[in-house]
Amino acid sequence: METIVTIDGVPYTFVTEEGATSLKLESATTTSSDIAPQALTLPDAWLITRGNGVPLFAVRPNASDKPFRILTAERLYSEQIQWFEPLADFYRERLWVNPQCTEEGTEAFAAYKHHTWQSIIDFAIVDRESFMYYKGLPGDWKKQPDGGAGYLLCLVEGEPYWTDGLGQIPFGVDTFRMYWQQTDDVDAAIRKTGETGLEWADGTLGGNDEAGSENVYDNFIILRACLWASKNFRRVAGTKSFGGLRAAGGDAPSVSTVFQPVSDDLLKSSITAETLARYKAWTP
Repeated sequence: METIVTIDGVPYTFVTEEGATSLKLESATTTSSDIAPQALTLPDAWLITRGNGVPLFAVRPNASDKPFRILTAERLYSEQIQWFEPLADFYRERLWVNPQCTEEGTEAFAAYKHHTWQSIIDFAIVDRESFMYYKGLPGDWKKQPDGGAGYLLCLVEGEPYWTDGLGQIPFGVDTFRMYWQQTDDVDAAIRKTGETGLEWADGTLGGNDEAGSENVYDNFIILRACLWASKNFRRVAGTKSFGGLRAAGGDAPSVSTVFQPVSDDLLKSSITAETLARYKAWTP
């Protein structure tokens, strides 16, 4: 199988055979007296494949990286590389996505759990107790059949993401709503949600890795979720009556957040430097 990958306007042909992928280089015919070696042009890119070699997408290496690699998505994940939050650690620019990723029935399509932003929102707006986001429980989106379903990668309206990154959205939305109800302060609720995300970094209370950087994509996605929720929910304050106890002072304050959809833009958008400076809850 051949796949044409265009990098910086130049088409490159990759050949996948027997579970391995290689770059096809064309040779040129020269005279017998020409002994000068030909320069081979390699793309300044890393091609990411399935375990069976099928190309999925490509990213641009940093200046200090090896300039050309072909590696599996599993290997890329183990190196913590991400391409969707430019200000987070380990960012590499995404250069190309295999168009077959959106064609049902193809090997590239099967590499992903497919979602829309709306399908993620539908999961995220369900009211759950906070402990339900504990690893393996019904709020753990990345493991649920209507969430990430155990896939390493999700494709959201044509854009690839690490599934565990998107899995931070329901947690972020629910936790922000809780703190907003408590504080009536959007900024404080966003910051407290970020702090809680650090405490639950691996899906367990107190499970953050204090030895590593916290400037990772998970925390950026939580921030996306908070920003989105702040514009797509309405805080409603009232009272709750306890039946016949009304005359005896049986009313109690009641605060809720009600879903009022406006836009999914804040879920789609990477975190800006201005937003990061305002809400960052981690170091460095």
